Amino acid sequence: MNSPPRIMVGLKAAAERCSNSAAVITAPTLSMKSAKPIPMRRLHIQSQQHINKGHVPSCTILPYPRRAPISQPLTHQPPHNRTLSTTPHPLRQFTTSPPTPPSIHPHSSSSTSLPLPEQFRSLMRLITHSVVVCTSSSSGPIPRAMTMSSFTSLSLLPTPIISFNIATPSRTFDALSSSRLFNIHILTDDPSGARIADWLARGNAAGLEVFEQLQSECGCSYKTETKGEAPILKGPGVLYVLRCELLQEPMGGLVKVRDHYIVLGEVKEIVEVNGGGKEDKFGLMYADRKYRELGGCIIPGEGVEEGKDGEE
Repeated sequence: MNSPPRIMVGLKAAAERCSNSAAVITAPTLSMKSAKPIPMRRLHIQSQQHINKGHVPSCTILPYPRRAPISQPLTHQPPHNRTLSTTPHPLRQFTTSPPTPPSIHPHSSSSTSLPLPEQFRSLMRLITHSVVVCTSSSSGPIPRAMTMSSFTSLSLLPTPIISFNIATPSRTFDALSSSRLFNIHILTDDPSGARIADWLARGNAAGLEVFEQLQSECGCSYKTETKGEAPILKGPGVLYVLRCELLQEPMGGLVKVRDHYIVLGEVKEIVEVNGGGKEDKFGLMYADRKYRELGGCIIPGEGVEEGKDGEE
């Protein structure tokens, strides 16, 4: 998993230990030239300030009507049992809800009888992941797309390198590995972004129908300028598009790990969708089986002045 320079935690989890609302802890800057200890900084909760006045931050984006939480652990499926989807999921409408506490509480491996993969799955549900959509196209007439939560940045210089994982078999992976071109769509952290993510999480079982119904089902269109080029999604739920190409090295940008491939791509261009107008939006997130929007921030308090060795 990625190790971001900012740690995403909950607004009410920090204040009341009962929420999944996301926030930011800003770490002090380390200096190799100074032998002085870094002062401890007091942190406090600050509500997320949005540009649009009156916007109330909410962390959970739920299907409507809200479904009851799943209490039973998922059954682990061995890698060789994975098959391509043949039936699409029904369309779900989304609405926002107040923050809620985690639905699960993992325990130490020594104190539970659950298999280690199930324990780890429960633990990962407490960690916030980014949600993006990857599109690609091969020589065939049908473009491909998938929703993923493993997207992360890997390197910045000399050109940005990104990474994500794909379980195989996958129609999107087949298109990506064939054309070596793909687009990553950064979605808005609101019901519009969640609707696109959920629609394309159904897979490509319905073929071109999945893309043709984007407009009616999600208010989102797509276009492909040249044959073999990855489609670009445009709509109120899309913030930016990263035009990418597979790395040549190592291993042609595709590293096989058991039933997954780690995809390594070079960012060629950043495209702002819809001419901007989304300055108050962050990217869509996912935790505890729910889509999330960014909540509050945990920031240094006013009692400690920077660079004064912790003296007030």
